[in-house]
Amino acid sequence: MADTIKCPNCSANLVFDADAQKMRCDWCGAMFTTKELEDLRVDELEEVASSKEQSQVQTDTSVPEEESKTEEIPQEQPDAQEYVCNSCGAVVVTDANTSASFCAFCGSPALVGSKLTREFRPSKIIPFKYGKEKAVEKFFEWCKGGRMTPLDFVSDRNIEKLTGLYVPFWLFDVDGHLDIEATATKSSSVTTGSKTVTTVRTYRIKRRRKYHWSRIPLDGETKVDDLLMEAIEPFKYKDLRDYDYRYLSGFYADVYDLDNKALEQRLVKRITEYIDEEYKLTVKNYPSPRIVSNKNRIGGIKAEYALLPVWFLHYKYLNKDYYFAMNGQTGEVAGVPPVSVLKRLLLCTTVMTAVALIVKIIAMLFLKERFG
Repeated sequence: MADTIKCPNCSANLVFDADAQKMRCDWCGAMFTTKELEDLRVDELEEVASSKEQSQVQTDTSVPEEESKTEEIPQEQPDAQEYVCNSCGAVVVTDANTSASFCAFCGSPALVGSKLTREFRPSKIIPFKYGKEKAVEKFFEWCKGGRMTPLDFVSDRNIEKLTGLYVPFWLFDVDGHLDIEATATKSSSVTTGSKTVTTVRTYRIKRRRKYHWSRIPLDGETKVDDLLMEAIEPFKYKDLRDYDYRYLSGFYADVYDLDNKALEQRLVKRITEYIDEEYKLTVKNYPSPRIVSNKNRIGGIKAEYALLPVWFLHYKYLNKDYYFAMNGQTGEVAGVPPVSVLKRLLLCTTVMTAVALIVKIIAMLFLKERFG
């Protein structure tokens, strides 16, 4: 059964307010930190335990055995799961990877805590810093920075879907070793009178260095665009906290469908590119160095599972879909906005008019100089 977090004052649903960094009750307006909720829960448990110790009433809890019944259970779709909302009794339907969702009928932020256990339970989380309204403002600000973005593109009516999602990430620690030997030649010439002397020097280049990278983020979700996620990096790990399910309230969250082993090949490719770039920087003063030995290696790979905040925006403009992502912690936005046909036409017209005017002025000056 899906569960929700209740307000201690009025028992309405609590959601995580990213702007205030507290749990908010929309019914009574109360705000609570996660620590305050934990302290209240501890007090309640202590009261229950105390009342049980004082009670000496014995009750007969035996019940007659019911006759065993067997019934045929219809086979469920493998990519869909159903959960019951404990606020209105409706069924919450999610895909196989969703661990927190909203009830489609009453809007309650129903949490599927049972799916974030064992191997799917993250060890760390970065809570959202941007709420929905600020996310929209930040996105519109980013769109307005594009000179060719259509004027009517940046409007509320074009937002079809804005989703705050905790994306499953693997944070990798990895060691890299640069170990390359290469050769390069430099030539210089000196001319004395009619004689030119050319000197060719051959250099043997050795480059050996050790590197260590901490918490390189790679998303473990196949439905999420990897390049889009890399474009909104980096995340600031100073806000990384031990996982607390309460931060999910009011947001979506997915569990990974790619484990850390499945991502190692992508990690190695990324680290290899880093090391290659480091090597090229050290030999940029040599013309066309030739590698004769490459013993670069990567090792010491460790991974930690975390949920990181991302706002996903789906825009529909002129019957075409556009997808964007915003770092829910830093506000970094990535995506490709549409290009205004009108602005492009105006630009082309302006450029052509300016070129025609310049040609006309040059022609008039030429004729004036030649014929007076």
